[in-house]
Amino acid sequence: MSVPLAFAVAGRLDAATGAGLVALALAPGALVAPAVVSAAGGRRADMAGALLLGTVVLSFVLVVTRPEGSALALTAAQAFAVASVVAGAMPTVRDRLLAPLRWGGHLAALAVIGLAIAGAPRIDIGTVIVASAAVVLTLGSAAAVALALRRDVLSAVAAVGTRDPVVATALAWSTGGSDATAVPLVSAAILGIVAGALVIRRR
Repeated sequence: MSVPLAFAVAGRLDAATGAGLVALALAPGALVAPAVVSAAGGRRADMAGALLLGTVVLSFVLVVTRPEGSALALTAAQAFAVASVVAGAMPTVRDRLLAPLRWGGHLAALAVIGLAIAGAPRIDIGTVIVASAAVVLTLGSAAAVALALRRDVLSAVAAVGTRDPVVATALAWSTGGSDATAVPLVSAAILGIVAGALVIRRR
């Protein structure tokens, strides 16, 4: 779902659901996209990685330029920038730090998702409909563009058609409170089921 469309739709929803939808639109593609493409038997994990980097840069710009952006959101955006610079400029350091950074990232992701769930966000049928519509629209748009440009559909959908649940949840929480995390959490559940089905199908 595009950011302008998310803002337009959010104005017609309750504050928490609207904040969650906007956070979902602002988040980059799922950071596990290249790994999912490889696990699902895709041959263009490199393309997924390149497309994912583009969504990270775009997300960084959008989050930083939001006038109502919070300190937490800005810190998350700065983390993306620092990580990208270090990875590109100092590959040796990156390779040495890759394992601890990966574990640290996993622990941080579990902490964010765990705290969001512990906050008991209100999830109702409206939340499920909004999250499902956002997922379908974003996946469909990415697939349509990939087909039109004759690019690898799986890579495009995985990198551009998804939204990272951890980043989206953190953004939603920082701008709309615990109830705003409902949309990103439902979206994460849907995408997790789809990704799991693709991986299981290959095996």
